[in-house]
Amino acid sequence: MNKIEEAGSLQQGHPVWQLAFRAGFLAAGLFAVAAMVRWLLWMEAPRHWDYRLPPNWWHAHEMVFGFAMPVVAGFLLTAVANWTGISGTRGWRLQILFGLWLLARALLWLAPGQVALAWAADMGFLLLLTWELGSRVWAVRQWRNMWFPPILLALAALDSLSFLHSDDPLFTTRLFYGTLWMVTTLVVIIGGRVIPLFTGNRLGIRIPPLPQGIEYLAISVTLLIGLVSALLPWQAHMNWFSPLCLAAGVIHLYRLYRWQGWKTLRIPLLWSMHLSYLCIPLALFALALSGADPVAAKNTMHLLAIGTLGGMILTMMSRVSLGHTGRSLDEVPSYMAGAFAMVLLAGLVRAFMPLLGPGASPWAWRISAALWIMAFSLFLWRYVPVLTRPRVDGKPG
Repeated sequence: MNKIEEAGSLQQGHPVWQLAFRAGFLAAGLFAVAAMVRWLLWMEAPRHWDYRLPPNWWHAHEMVFGFAMPVVAGFLLTAVANWTGISGTRGWRLQILFGLWLLARALLWLAPGQVALAWAADMGFLLLLTWELGSRVWAVRQWRNMWFPPILLALAALDSLSFLHSDDPLFTTRLFYGTLWMVTTLVVIIGGRVIPLFTGNRLGIRIPPLPQGIEYLAISVTLLIGLVSALLPWQAHMNWFSPLCLAAGVIHLYRLYRWQGWKTLRIPLLWSMHLSYLCIPLALFALALSGADPVAAKNTMHLLAIGTLGGMILTMMSRVSLGHTGRSLDEVPSYMAGAFAMVLLAGLVRAFMPLLGPGASPWAWRISAALWIMAFSLFLWRYVPVLTRPRVDGKPG
């Protein structure tokens, strides 16, 4: 297909199905609000929950596979076209991919007795995503991007185990911790590429790349922490896990320092990425200090889930939605800076407010949830028109 034919093909059909980021970001934004509203309502009226699936299982599972994964899919399937020069996933293939995602979410919410079907839909989504990404990377033998398919397959395995053991809260808690670290590994890989690049380009400075050894070490140690968290009981690694987290925190903090985030305080699309990444070493240091306290560990993991994943997702969706629809990156309204701050504050409140005492925990849950809902509602207010309309410059995509 020549470029003229490809451009014409991309312009056919609704804009949502022209590039993966549109459908992925819309799905994530809408689900972020709906799922957290449901969770907040459960806190107020737990008797109304269908207990065929434990509410804590649903919350932990769906904030990763329901919220984070469509963003991962949208970003990676859009980026891989640029990385490889091979046309991205679009049209009916994209509809099948996100149709599987939607089916899994609808079943787990509305028909929790159909767990096997929900699992099958989730696996279809993850495996199709892995194929769409991996086949393009493999076609051009792009080894630096071969990290992604194994991580996606590991997420599929963890997802399957969580379905299989949904009635075992201790085991599934470990699985979800491992899942969070796996998704964080994706942030570490992608963030290591885009944060210094975006920062240097916007500020007009050169940020020297870190040695490849440090880059691979940062990725590997994060992946290792995820595997250990998921596969080993806490008692089996508590003696050496804290030093591992401490060392990993130092590596990530050094990496972040080299990216010169203190120079970005006037640019919301930059400082929000730097602060979201900062939550990784903060969470690692807090885990190192928490020792064998499972409650402290649970609170700390919310700093990672909300501050790092939620914060980075919100910022990247905001930036990519502008750049890939032909808009200026300066078209970020001031209230979006407030939205970025709300997500980061939600992570800090959820992680550290319970330290004030047992009575503070319910308030931490509610305040954090409310901040999250407001932040992603502001995203939808600004970006639904952007994501559902053609590019403003008339180009395909």
